[in-house]
Amino acid sequence: MSQVLLGFRNLAFRIAVFVALAALLVWFLGGSLLPRATLIPQAAHRIGSPSEGAEDVRLVQVVAPKISLTAEPVLWRVELQSDYGSWKPCEGQDELVEATAFVDVTDGGHPTIWFAGRPSGATVWKLYTMGPYAARPNPKGEVADRLEAERQLARVKAGMPLQTAEAAAAARDAVLRAGDAP
Repeated sequence: MSQVLLGFRNLAFRIAVFVALAALLVWFLGGSLLPRATLIPQAAHRIGSPSEGAEDVRLVQVVAPKISLTAEPVLWRVELQSDYGSWKPCEGQDELVEATAFVDVTDGGHPTIWFAGRPSGATVWKLYTMGPYAARPNPKGEVADRLEAERQLARVKAGMPLQTAEAAAAARDAVLRAGDAP
């Protein structure tokens, strides 16, 4: 074997040992060579009644690692607690870039939750609800912005129905023009 090939073999061996020791050091210090998303769970809420099988649901903020090249660095998702106590994301849900907190509402004797979120790539906010035995959040309507979403959630919490887009725009216009001179 020529001296050049022996040199390359020796160099490759040294690089492999260095990488293995670096990975071992990173693992020992509690890190990871491949960064993972950080999950920030919000408080869990119970939906459904205990006699009919209640489920726990929570909203989770998913922060992508800085090295990741995702379009949205922070996403929100809804997770359900399985029978074994582990949390799993709801399948088929929208990717939300912004979300409100859950609002607990008793709908027909069953505890349900309402919340609003802005889907990825959209400018409008959607209102969602989850009741007993729901596999994912169900969209209930769209609103123009977060202020209107919070206002509609407050209406739902107070037991009032959602407003149409025209009624909401008229109410907003009335508030904005309340101090104008005639």
